[in-house]
Amino acid sequence: GLLLFMILTRLAVTQAEEVTYAERLGWPSGTKVVIFHVDDAGMSHNSNMGAIKAVEEGIATSLSIMMPCSWVPEYANYLKANPQTDAGIHLTLTSEWKNYRWGPIAGKPAVPGLTDTDGYLWHNVSDVVAHATPDEVETEIRAQIDKALSMGIVPTHLDAHMGTCFHPLFIDRYVKVGIEKKIPVLIFGGHMQHIGNEAGPLRPLVLSIAQRIWKAGLPVIDDLVTRPTSA
Repeated sequence: GLLLFMILTRLAVTQAEEVTYAERLGWPSGTKVVIFHVDDAGMSHNSNMGAIKAVEEGIATSLSIMMPCSWVPEYANYLKANPQTDAGIHLTLTSEWKNYRWGPIAGKPAVPGLTDTDGYLWHNVSDVVAHATPDEVETEIRAQIDKALSMGIVPTHLDAHMGTCFHPLFIDRYVKVGIEKKIPVLIFGGHMQHIGNEAGPLRPLVLSIAQRIWKAGLPVIDDLVTRPTSA
């Protein structure tokens, strides 16, 4: 199935004096701005068809592509015929399925800590954290962006499969590459009415990173809601 992400850039806030990032982006105070986002394009034929249908016939307005996966060429061909599609890169550092696996774009010799004994990306985020270095993560992030560009995919944004790039060990590299390449990165740093509980003790770090991204001239969203759906 697909994961449909509702990215909320403006909701009513309890502190009337709080200025949201949506307002900083020019939306009037009190306006609700919602981006409906689909992950996992490129993972399979079904995920591609689901993403296409969600954008063309549904409410989705944005999606992101898993560059290490086998069905990326199919979606890349779709983008050539539909260049107006808001398509980003779903930076993929894990390979979670039992019988369908993928490895790093950079190759095992370049990022050995990102791969298991079979040469695939680790199943779980915890394994990535235990074995990979920030340098390896940055190398793979850059490789996935370069691969997209080589296929004619110009990413509108970056986000993170299974949230791996959001881990405190890796988030600085994720943000660094986005700022350097001037590609918006998914980060929630406003009122966080929905995602705030998940951020927990990392909230101050998230807020400071959001300010860094904003000062670099890239947009920031206020909140994030995730909901699983069927393809």
